[in-house]
Amino acid sequence: MLLAFNLGSWLFFNRMDKYLEQELEKRLKAIAGLTTDKIETDYDFKEALKFHGRRASDRPFIKSTLNQLVYDQELESAFIIDHNYFVLIDGQDKFPEGQLRTYLKQDSTAIAQAWAGDISASPIHIIEGNMFKSVYAPLKDEFFQVQALLVLEASADFFELLKLFKQGLIFGGLISFGLIIVFSFFISWMITLLIRTHESVQQTEKLAAMGRMAASMAHEIRNPLGIIKGTADVLKEKYSSEDQSNELFDYISAEVQRLNFLINNFLSFAREPKLNPKLTDLKAVIDKAVAGIEREEHDFKIEITTTVKNELQPFGFDENAIQQVLFNLLINAQQAFKKDGKIEICLNRISLKNKKYAEIIISDNGPGIEGDTQQIFEPFYTTKSTGSGLGLAICKQIIEKHGGWIELITKVAEETSFKFYLPY
Repeated sequence: MLLAFNLGSWLFFNRMDKYLEQELEKRLKAIAGLTTDKIETDYDFKEALKFHGRRASDRPFIKSTLNQLVYDQELESAFIIDHNYFVLIDGQDKFPEGQLRTYLKQDSTAIAQAWAGDISASPIHIIEGNMFKSVYAPLKDEFFQVQALLVLEASADFFELLKLFKQGLIFGGLISFGLIIVFSFFISWMITLLIRTHESVQQTEKLAAMGRMAASMAHEIRNPLGIIKGTADVLKEKYSSEDQSNELFDYISAEVQRLNFLINNFLSFAREPKLNPKLTDLKAVIDKAVAGIEREEHDFKIEITTTVKNELQPFGFDENAIQQVLFNLLINAQQAFKKDGKIEICLNRISLKNKKYAEIIISDNGPGIEGDTQQIFEPFYTTKSTGSGLGLAICKQIIEKHGGWIELITKVAEETSFKFYLPY
């Protein structure tokens, strides 16, 4: 609406500009035509135009007519010139008779038209800060020969007012454009916020439903699992011999443990994590997670190295939650290997947007991640044949709850890097 108003006003003032100039020109031409007819009819203007002539007595009457014309029609000036731009008669004595008016040469086209016998007008001029418009009318003798030109000049200062209005519209247009940009950003931000809020509400409702279901399922499943594990342990003690191991009992125990792990993951994701941030040494937490991973046995060698680029003082975060994130990411890296491999952990302190963050990068030289990396952090999405697909979703949930974020960089058959940032 603001733009439409400014554009409409601009077009209106442009048309008004042209309209007023045309009306001023029509008025001046009409006055000039009537005045030349009066001079040609009532006076012997040929003799009067001479400084000394037989009918020179008509000069005062012509001068009086021009003077009255200036007064009645509110003109700036009215005078008569010859071919060489010399003033012959001036109604107000502004210009001495016989003085050369050089500024009229800029209207040479209009003057030439007047000498050809037609009343003509100049465009609007600005001289010494004053705006005016001139009209040139031919004075003809009895043989219709043009002997001199009547020049009428009218003030056009009201166009200066229109110019000020136009400048105001330009300024107003710029302000309107700025307001539109600000308003557009505000609307965009509001829509984005609304979408995020809506998604957050949906996610909360979904998690609430999952939490209720998970709590019920966990209770119903854990009891039979406890019985199965207990029974397997009893059977193992009763029937297994010391000289011959029976892997079936170990399978039962391992599968029960795996099911418990899946249930714990499901419960962790379904329940909104409640953080207990304390001043903690992040390097110590990383070392503890690495030590826990290194204790596990594997069929191949996995080397884990930790590098600290910038020393970090203890800062506030939930140690258990971040340790869970590190465990999940390290286990994922570990499970990706089918032969000897290397996992690198890099700890750094960086500044982004005038805020300090702890940057943790976990990289492996495994086979990379195939599949849709855009969905890798979505719950229940997995690229592996086993697993719940909740590990990375839980990592993302915990890190975002801390006010940070997590990123994935992967190249198939080359490497995978997970980067996550915590406010420092």
